[in-house]
Amino acid sequence: MMEYLFANLNGATETAVLFILVFFDTFLGSLWRKKNGIARTSNGGLGGLMTSVPLALMPVSIWAFTILISYVPEHLGGRDFTFQPIIFDVISFVVTIIIGNYMLKSIYANMQLAGMDIPPFIQKWVEDEYHVKLKKMAEEPDAKKVEDNNGLSN
Repeated sequence: MMEYLFANLNGATETAVLFILVFFDTFLGSLWRKKNGIARTSNGGLGGLMTSVPLALMPVSIWAFTILISYVPEHLGGRDFTFQPIIFDVISFVVTIIIGNYMLKSIYANMQLAGMDIPPFIQKWVEDEYHVKLKKMAEEPDAKKVEDNNGLSN
């Protein structure tokens, strides 16, 4: 198992996993807005993406830095410079776990706001995120009711 992780877990893979979480977070955020009659504006959707996308790119940035620093000459500034890529792999993995925790909380809070059932221990874990989003719900504009030709609203 550990050999598989070391062979396949790198910044690009970690970033791909985080982008999958960004997709679900955006989808579920839009879903709860629609279900609660809140306008789905660019502020709500793009505001979340402007936060999530740079965070999701952090592991691949660390990975790119690792590749770049591997080309530094071994003798740098009168010192022997030894490159230990495992340090950067550990940093990238820890960053992925921290950012993934943040994104999973947002996903589960969005699920709860959309009316989906989540286990009680997860409800406790996302309680703060849920209440922040609930407060934002009160501040966001309602969606416009669309009337058909007979004057009935949808």
